[in-house]
Amino acid sequence: MGTVKLGLGEFFCLTVLFELGTALVVNLGMGAGRDAWLSILLGCAAGLVMFTGYAYLYRKHPGLPFTAYTRKLLGKYIGTPVALFYIVLYLNLAGRDLRDGSSMLAMATMHNTPLFILSTLMLLSGAYVLHKGLEVLGRTSIVFAVVVVGIGLFGTVMLIFSGTINLNRLLPVLENGIQPVIASVLHQNYMFPFGEIVCFTMLMPYLDNGKKGPWVIAAAMLFSALLLSFTMALNVSVLGADIVERSPLPLMPTISKITISDFIQRVDIFVVMVLIIGVFFKMSVFFAAAMIGISELFRLPYRRMLYPCALIILFTSMLDARSFVEHLEEGSILLYRVYPFIMIVIPGLLVIVNTVRDHFSDPRPG
Repeated sequence: MGTVKLGLGEFFCLTVLFELGTALVVNLGMGAGRDAWLSILLGCAAGLVMFTGYAYLYRKHPGLPFTAYTRKLLGKYIGTPVALFYIVLYLNLAGRDLRDGSSMLAMATMHNTPLFILSTLMLLSGAYVLHKGLEVLGRTSIVFAVVVVGIGLFGTVMLIFSGTINLNRLLPVLENGIQPVIASVLHQNYMFPFGEIVCFTMLMPYLDNGKKGPWVIAAAMLFSALLLSFTMALNVSVLGADIVERSPLPLMPTISKITISDFIQRVDIFVVMVLIIGVFFKMSVFFAAAMIGISELFRLPYRRMLYPCALIILFTSMLDARSFVEHLEEGSILLYRVYPFIMIVIPGLLVIVNTVRDHFSDPRPG
């Protein structure tokens, strides 16, 4: 994959679709109640701080993925297990996102379709695109980013014309103070979805403009946060905070409120489209990150391991939990207790090691 290069526009769209993922349709940040929109923005700010560390490591090792400069900085005997751990992590996250998408799709429309069938079809589509190459995934992201933004604009305009938006439901802001907002950020919003950007440390070596690339990714994170924040504010203003908090897919009942003169109705199919697109790209990016790591660590053509790893992702998805409720409970524990170590502590350690090595290897004139 050494000759693969992704343009800045492709990387921007890929990052946006990755960040939106399933976050666009779930009740993100509702631990803060009607102030969920604010907790998302604060979570993005924390995610951008984390990303500065990833960008620093990329600028120091522009041609290497995370698994490569981990071994370079920590040595063979420590760095190799750490690199292997991140490969397993990316496969697991791909499986969890696949379970998210198939379960939500079953809840939304395909009630009688087995999860195994939904998961298999979604995974095969991702594996097919990755088999064609990372450039195909990048070009595809541009098309579907336009589709997602177009659906969002259409839905917003239709809700305005339907007269269902009541901005008073967003008031008062910070009724219970800043503490619930901070708690929501710490328990969820800075890790999901913004902390998961760590997987882009595997894709950044394929940027065709290494200097502007990190800025483009940061801009995409901010743009995604604005979209997510606006969507949650829209959900609350249409449904009210109580209904949004109890609904697993609040965007679905929000969009279903669109009714104009008995002519435009039942447009909630657009939410299903957004869900499928988001799951596809988020799962595919984690999948691609794992494949890049395997190819770099074991010196294997990534296509050779593509379908065996797809089977691992599929069965990880199916065996992840006995129910969707259990799946969500596991996710909340991982977000709060496990992922901070993976996405903050280890990259932070690499930043410190790199800084110390640069300091002592820098020749100073006598």
